[in-house]
Parts: sequence; structure tokens; C-alpha cells
Amino acid sequence: MIDRHRLNALREDIGEEDFADVVCLFIGEIGEKLTQLQAAPQGATADDFHFLRGSAVNLGLTAFAEACTGAEGACRAGQPPDVAGVARAFAAAMAALAPDLPDVAALADFASAA
Repeated sequence: MIDRHRLNALREDIGEEDFADVVCLFIGEIGEKLTQLQAAPQGATADDFHFLRGSAVNLGLTAFAEACTGAEGACRAGQPPDVAGVARAFAAAMAALAPDLPDVAALADFASAA
């Protein structure tokens, strides 16, 4: 579910001081996009899920990235994406990340509502 090697590589790349801020930025952007998609799932595009997938990969959220890949593929095939499934995958990722990043868990109030 979480690629901790990727998460630790990100931590090393940006430094311990800025790590939490960068993760919070990613989580905030993901939460905003998911809130928009849940409010209007009929308007979801492949680009929306591509954006989410990129953020997920950067953070090492592998299962969430896979859900985004599936939703992106559905959009490209002209089928409705599983927005609720993507939101559930994000919630599960936040729960899995909480032990590593307790400060980020506070940002994930959105995730528990998914």
C-alpha cells in the first residue's frame, strides 16, 4: 500500500525540515481534487486522475496510484470512473501513512469521510 522506500527517498531529496510541508502540500492538493470529483463525478477527466496518480507516486502511495490508474483508464475508454473507489484508496493510504507522519493525519479528515 505504501512504498516506504519512495517516501524515504523523497524525505532525503527535500530534507527533513521541508519534508512535512511538502507532504502536506501534496495531501492538501489531493484532498481538494477528490472533493471536487466527488461533488461532480460526471465531470471527471483522465487528466484529473493523471494528476492524482502523479502525486500518489511521488508520495509512494502505491494502492492509491493504482486506483487512479484504473479511473484514468476508464475515462480514456469513455466509461465512468470509480471516484468513490479512488477516494476509499486515498483514505486507506492516509490511514497507512499515519504512523509514519502523524502530523499529516490531521489533514486527512477528508479521507475519513470518504
